[in-house]
Amino acid sequence: MVNEICDLSVFDLARSYRRNELSPVEVVSAHLERCKRLNPALNAYLTLLHDSAIQTARAIEALFRTGIDLGPLQGVPVSVKDLMRLQGTRTTAGSRVLLEAPMDQSDALVVRRLRLAGSVIIGKTNLHEFAIGDPDPEGPFGLVQNPRRVGYHPGSSSSGAAAGVAAGLGVIGIGTDTGGSVRIPAYLCGIAGLKPTTGRIPLDGIVPLSKSLDTVGPLARTVSDVAMAFLVCMGQSLTNGCPINGSGEYHLNQLDQTVKNWRIGVPRGGFFEKVQPAVAAAFEGTLQLLRELKCHLIDFDPPGIEGMPELTYFIIQAEGATYHETFRDKEELYGPSFKEHIFPGREMKATTYVTARWQQFELQQKWQELVDQFDLAVVPSGPAVAPKHGTKTIEVDGQNFPFRALLGRFARPFNLLGWPALSVPNGTNSQGLPTGVQLVGPPDSEWRLFILGHQIEKNLGLVAKLGIEPRFLP
Repeated sequence: MVNEICDLSVFDLARSYRRNELSPVEVVSAHLERCKRLNPALNAYLTLLHDSAIQTARAIEALFRTGIDLGPLQGVPVSVKDLMRLQGTRTTAGSRVLLEAPMDQSDALVVRRLRLAGSVIIGKTNLHEFAIGDPDPEGPFGLVQNPRRVGYHPGSSSSGAAAGVAAGLGVIGIGTDTGGSVRIPAYLCGIAGLKPTTGRIPLDGIVPLSKSLDTVGPLARTVSDVAMAFLVCMGQSLTNGCPINGSGEYHLNQLDQTVKNWRIGVPRGGFFEKVQPAVAAAFEGTLQLLRELKCHLIDFDPPGIEGMPELTYFIIQAEGATYHETFRDKEELYGPSFKEHIFPGREMKATTYVTARWQQFELQQKWQELVDQFDLAVVPSGPAVAPKHGTKTIEVDGQNFPFRALLGRFARPFNLLGWPALSVPNGTNSQGLPTGVQLVGPPDSEWRLFILGHQIEKNLGLVAKLGIEPRFLP
């Protein structure tokens, strides 16, 4: 029963709880048991909160017995990235710098909102040091493994959250995204992940990387689960917003809508064309699906796209270096990848940073002018499938690219713009490694992303095909 329970979605659990077919203690115990079995191989979690999670599950059961219904996340196992304050734990940000930090005395605001919705926090997930850089095999916590093929790269800094969700070690993972750190691991691990509109979810109690670009983002195996987590994280009550009918079913009518006559922008030009064959084939298949759903595909020229990844990086460097002035006395404890990516920001001229912010504003204005042309746009989530751990470069179209810069190439522009972006699985290569499509839209268009993402997910049927069982190399 453990595997079957851990494969259930938010809506499966909501139905089962309200029909008295499962209890929160059964569900949380099953996830903790699966974590105990698989986490030593996947290294998705840094901290598992067995005792407090079971205690919370018992309290949630008591609420159900007394007729108190907090909404669809009540009794759902959730993980949070170890950048987020969680009372009674130590937030390490994946770094030696914080290994001796005091225990957290309070929760991050987003964690408080999850608790108020009845979620059960079962642990804190692994990440790249302070949410940037490359996986560090010499770091204090080791490498996260991609459950779709153990031994392969699971993505950027929210990789623990993505790997845990993909392998059924939790229903929802809460990560952060500054330059693609939710969407890249989501697509490499074959799940859904959202970077919301910048500023939609508060960052109180979260260790920053770049205060002007950071966002909190949920990951889950289904788009509908991502949608529910997003609403809770932004502070919306689901007790009235997600009605229950007499049989205990949560309605999905808000997502299961037609997208007929939606105008979908498809950016053209060399920037999005340098992709691996499997990515290109999956993306063309998605475009064909959108045609079959009676969407209107509209080609457009994305302004300034070539320079946007580097511009995003300048801002991250400058703001990251500023925050880490706090730890000058612990400089020797940082890993080499973090130093390489952030310490150059110490030497950045103020004029370079200010110019980057001006250019950011100009690009935001230019992209806003496109809003009248289409409802949403679609691009590949990334140019390549997951490489093996230890890979330094990836070949695409006969050229070798640094793997980290390549994987984030299509994600960073939407951090710079502040636009919401949702990654949804849209295929696999011959080895079973996932590809993804990224749905993007103007600020505050998250619900449109969910509707379109739900239609893609439903028609492709990849959630069941990918499953939750890790694939180990022979």
